[in-house]
Amino acid sequence: MPLFLSRIAVILCVLASSALPAAAQASGTAIQERDTDPVVHDLCGKRVALLGESPVHGFGKTLEFKVELVRRLVDECHYSALFIESPAYDFIHIQKRLESRQDVTDSMISAAIGGLWANKEVQSLVPFLTQKVNAGSLTLGGLDDQLGRGTWAQHEMPSALVQYLQPHERSRCLAILQKHTLWQYTDDVPYSPADKARIVGCLDKIEAHIAKPQEPASHSDDEDRTMIESLKRNFARNFTEDDFTKPGQSTQWMNDRDRSMYTNFQWWLSKLPLHSKVIVWAATVHTAKEISPVPGFEGRVPLGSYIRKDFQDQAFSLGFTAYSGSYITVRPPVHQLSPAPADSLEARSFADSAAMTVYLSHDRLLQLGAIASRPLGTTFTTARWSDVLDGLVVFREERAPEVIPF
Repeated sequence: MPLFLSRIAVILCVLASSALPAAAQASGTAIQERDTDPVVHDLCGKRVALLGESPVHGFGKTLEFKVELVRRLVDECHYSALFIESPAYDFIHIQKRLESRQDVTDSMISAAIGGLWANKEVQSLVPFLTQKVNAGSLTLGGLDDQLGRGTWAQHEMPSALVQYLQPHERSRCLAILQKHTLWQYTDDVPYSPADKARIVGCLDKIEAHIAKPQEPASHSDDEDRTMIESLKRNFARNFTEDDFTKPGQSTQWMNDRDRSMYTNFQWWLSKLPLHSKVIVWAATVHTAKEISPVPGFEGRVPLGSYIRKDFQDQAFSLGFTAYSGSYITVRPPVHQLSPAPADSLEARSFADSAAMTVYLSHDRLLQLGAIASRPLGTTFTTARWSDVLDGLVVFREERAPEVIPF
């Protein structure tokens, strides 16, 4: 599988009937402003709003809620940056265009966001983002170091980076980089450690040719160096994931990725005015303030834990879960969520409520103590969720998003 495709841990659940009354099983209406009111209230005064979602990235109502929340946080609460769990490279290219007074288009932003969110729910946000970015009131940034399909990075970044090299090196390294970004490997000649070594060798050469420490560096130099450093962190993990049977190997891989995202977060943050307010959009396994106490996540150090250390209670981690409904694992087919057990957080959330959406504040999560829930995936795990999240949105019924071609 091409390494530029995102790796997603997926656990499929068996279809089961809901225990709620039939009248309560009907799909809820679209997210209303009143549904987001209590969340906006809790987030408006924070510096960093970390908006999570299931790691399968296929919960439509969650995405619809997050889209509405982003609009309100930007328009009403003066958040001026949105950093997404998407590859950093296209967003850096977008930033370069803005610095050179070139407009950014909807298609550029859609490509930068990438295939994980190629659905109608998230794409409905793109014109809003484009307008804000071109007006200079919003900064968009990517956090991941992986490479995405159908992006500027896949098709054009190699040519941009090799311009630092002398002609004889330039053509050689361009061929090496393009072979990887365009995934020109075959079953007979697959991607190998030798390919990785050649790629990293070219990246080292390019980095060495970028403005020397004693020379004044341009914005472009800094941005290109950031892309190279992000790429090198990505390649450092290549082939380590091929033997996840080793104790701790998969945990280390994920921790290295989260640490890399934090490095990119810091770089983007350094480009903003002091005291800017930032939205982080990613899976809850990354945005949680900590997850190592949760069974199955021992030893994990998420991006959110670094941000929490930096911002203390000025950072807020929001999660999402659902009593029942449907979802996809990025792309169809549609799967059904298993029904929530009677003693779960999801069931208790609707025990005395006819609402379609319930928001549990941190105080409420504290009151619930250790309880079964599924904000980190599609299966239930017992944990003290107040240690993991600052707030949790619970839907009576989720639904799969409307996928669009990518």
